Amino acid sequence: MTKLIAISGALRKASHTTALLRTLAKTAPDGVEIEVADVVDVPVYNQDLDVEPNPAAVETLRAQVNAADGIIIASPEYNYAMPGSTKNIIDWLSRPYGKAALVGKPVLIITTSPGSTGGVRAQSQIRGTLAAIGAHPLGGAEVVIAGIDKKFVDGDFADETNLKFILSSLDRLLAEITLRK
Repeated sequence: MTKLIAISGALRKASHTTALLRTLAKTAPDGVEIEVADVVDVPVYNQDLDVEPNPAAVETLRAQVNAADGIIIASPEYNYAMPGSTKNIIDWLSRPYGKAALVGKPVLIITTSPGSTGGVRAQSQIRGTLAAIGAHPLGGAEVVIAGIDKKFVDGDFADETNLKFILSSLDRLLAEITLRK
């Protein structure tokens, strides 16, 4: 069984980005488990808090990432940028130096926006940040979902074309995981 942890950079209860991850978890291929992390209680990164023991939400998230074969990070784009909540999660997972949970992990990045660009600017920022800390963002076509707010039916992501593309990107992530084993 391949284990993936899906992390949403959106904290809103009715987040379309998080709902997309829940749909992806329900449609995962056989032999793949996708767990959607709960990051609402992860505090703003502060080095004063980055001591043993870390805040409970951070310990839980780090353990989930450490146990996963690969990572899915989904993020909205706010004001042409990666939101602070996404950066905050990456900051916590980039520490402690030398033993960071994200180092060496293959990562599929998904960005979303109600606008027409699908979060392409946030995608670039997340990709650069992950590469700088030693994670392995998935190469190839980027998953950017424009008009995210109009793509749901009864709480599930219902855009079949984009869902097929996301699942093909998930296949690329799984292939990358296999190569790294």
